[in-house]
Parts: sequence; structure tokens; C-alpha cells
Amino acid sequence: MTASAPWSPLERDASTILARQADPLRALAAAQVPALVIRGALDPAICQAWVARMVSEGLLPDPQSPISSTLREQAIPEGYYREGRSADNQYAWQSAADSGRARIDIGTSLGYRGSDPPGFFTHSQETHALFGQLFGHRQTGYEGRRASAASRTAPDVTDRADPVQALYDALQSLAGPRRVMTAREPDGRIYGPAIVRAHYGGYTYAPHFDSVRLREKRTDYAVHDFAHQFAGVLVLQNACLGDSTAQCTIHRCLWEPDIDPHLKAGTFHGYAREQGLEKTTVHLEPGDLYFFNTRCIHEVPGLAGASPRIVVATFIGFDEDREEIYVWS
Repeated sequence: MTASAPWSPLERDASTILARQADPLRALAAAQVPALVIRGALDPAICQAWVARMVSEGLLPDPQSPISSTLREQAIPEGYYREGRSADNQYAWQSAADSGRARIDIGTSLGYRGSDPPGFFTHSQETHALFGQLFGHRQTGYEGRRASAASRTAPDVTDRADPVQALYDALQSLAGPRRVMTAREPDGRIYGPAIVRAHYGGYTYAPHFDSVRLREKRTDYAVHDFAHQFAGVLVLQNACLGDSTAQCTIHRCLWEPDIDPHLKAGTFHGYAREQGLEKTTVHLEPGDLYFFNTRCIHEVPGLAGASPRIVVATFIGFDEDREEIYVWS
């Protein structure tokens, strides 16, 4: 009997991934692969420079000082989200509340602010203005810059400093004829293009899934219409404790309603062992990024290292038959 191929990420750069899989985003949607990994999407020195800039601007706390009360008030609790128009906090797992761990966001989160559409789009405009000042991008939204037809790799550009643009360009290099752009409503209202998330005190993502359609039920938003949701994550800085770093583990398990009790009760690991589910851990260094299907159960164990884990993150709406790929935060 022939053993099945291991469930492993496709990685290195766009040309390598495309040589192995002609339509890698379609493969990601079908969970045929756990992740698409682009190594060295941004120079690690540039990543660290952006972290220092955000600290100097007061957007993130100085790692040598306690988190200020102002930033602490903005911190997002573990597992937090809201459903639909509800103002009530939900938690993806029962032990999340009052953990004392902190996540500080720079940008606009649909999961955090989406229950108030006018407020969400107002805050998104503010994020575009902030990112315009911070990264120097146009305030009308990002678009992925297309690869040359000859190379089918990421475009050869000299301005590689903007981490958000680097993420959009990497996604565009894998998208084939599809067009990558910041998500928008039919009336032109535009979403936040991405979000910077900094994780303090061992902030943990327990096994969970993400979906504006299946979990948050955001029927008021255009992104609800996409059949598939991915995440894109670019690491600016990692949390380290001894020889360990905080990394994402993805399980070969697409969410279904009968899995919810295990996620909320913290018994998913036992369920996964009983079912013999495959999993893979994606190891990233600063400057690396990856894309994965957020309906696959995934987790990031927290590490309370001296430095926080800081990433640029997006969600991505994908349909095989749709020309546009929408990106939001």
C-alpha cells in the first residue's frame, strides 16, 4: 500500500510554489496544502526598523517599560470576537477572558468593530490615513502589483519597505489572473487594508477557526459573500523563550459545527488525537510570510518572552470563479 504524501506547506518563493501547484490559492481553498510560505518577503532589518518606528510613535509600548494605561485600555482579550450586530463579547474558547495577556492592534479589525458598520468604516478611513503617514501608501486602498508575464514571480520593485504592500504583492504573485485589492462595499466604502498585531505576556491563540461567514455571521458586509477565507501573516518580530519561538500550528481539519464544543471546552487536542488528524507547524523568521485557510483549525501557543510577537495580518476573501480577491483586517 502506497503511503499518502505528507500534508506540508508549499514554500520558498512564488516561482517555486507555482512550479509545484499551478493554482495554489485553489489548493489552499480545498485544504490540499496547509499553507503557502514566502521566505524573505521583507528584509529583517526593515522589519525591526518598523517595530522601532511604531514604538517611537507611541503606537506600541517600549519593551523596556510597562504597557501604559492608555494602550492597556486598547488591548484585545484572548479569543475575543462579536457576532453580527451584537454588542456582546464572544470568546472562541472558554478560558480566554481575564487572562491578563494583551494584544495591541494598529489598524481596524472587522472582528472587533464590525458590529457597528458606520463606526467600522469611519475607523477604516482613519487607518488608511495612519498607514499613509506610517508607510507612505496611497489612502485609496492597496492593490497587489502584478508580476511580469515572463517571470510569474513577485514584481521587481525597488520600494520594498512597506510591509503591507509586500504582503499584497506576495498574494498577487500567487493569484494568477485574479486581482488583489483592499476590500470594499458596492457603494465604495473601503475596509482597513491590514492590521499590525503585537502580542504581550504570552498571548495565546488556542485552537480555533476564523470566518466572517460561519463564525461572525457578518451578513451586512460584502466580504460575507466569499466562499473561502484565508489569512495572510507577515512576521515583523517573534517572541522567543530560550530556543523556542511562537509559531502557528495548522490542523488538517476544516471547521464543522460538531467541532465547536471541543474548541470552546479546550478538548480539541484530545479530539484530534482520537481522529488521527494531521497537523503542521509553520516556522517563520522575521520577514517571512504565509497564507493559510482560516477554516482549518489553527493555533499559536503563546510565549512570554522578553519581546512581543509582532505581525502584519490580513484576512482574504477568495472565490475560484471571481476575478477580485478582497483583503481586509
